[in-house]
Amino acid sequence: MKRRRTTGNLQSARRACTAAVLFAAALAAGCSRSEHWQEEVRLASGQVIMVQRQSSDSAASIRFFLPGQPGQPIVWHSLHDGGPLHMENPVVLDVENGVAVIYTVVSTSPGCRLFTKYSNSGAGWREEVLPDRFKGRDMNLFILSGLDIGDIVTLDQKRRESSAISYSRSLRFLGPADKACAS
Repeated sequence: MKRRRTTGNLQSARRACTAAVLFAAALAAGCSRSEHWQEEVRLASGQVIMVQRQSSDSAASIRFFLPGQPGQPIVWHSLHDGGPLHMENPVVLDVENGVAVIYTVVSTSPGCRLFTKYSNSGAGWREEVLPDRFKGRDMNLFILSGLDIGDIVTLDQKRRESSAISYSRSLRFLGPADKACAS
């Protein structure tokens, strides 16, 4: 009888240890969220390109080819890491006068946002902080916002999400009505 109790204690200890390891792994996975997906993006010209996206709690990146230029891919990485609540989010990818551009937004504090435009004419990315008021743009990049999106985000899926009540105007349009910071 004593032997059974020892075996039972050993099995209980193993189960407890396994549960603790699984719990620790779940906590560690929850602390560092990283998503990878492909996304269809409609440029202002009407052309549609496929981009590869990555987003984590501390950074974002986009990899794409310009239309008609299948050579070397263009890769953009976020430069501003203000932590999970203040991460730089790309919201527009386009081509302006033959130059790849990405517009981003960073929440700097409650009610305050910093808008940035990056341009890449082939010699690397050049950063330009936008003024408080600038020409409006429809956002064409998907804002992850914790949704289960799958491996590919299509134009149709983005249209459905953007028409949903929970997808606010601030996730669909970047423009003059946006205040950079409450004064």
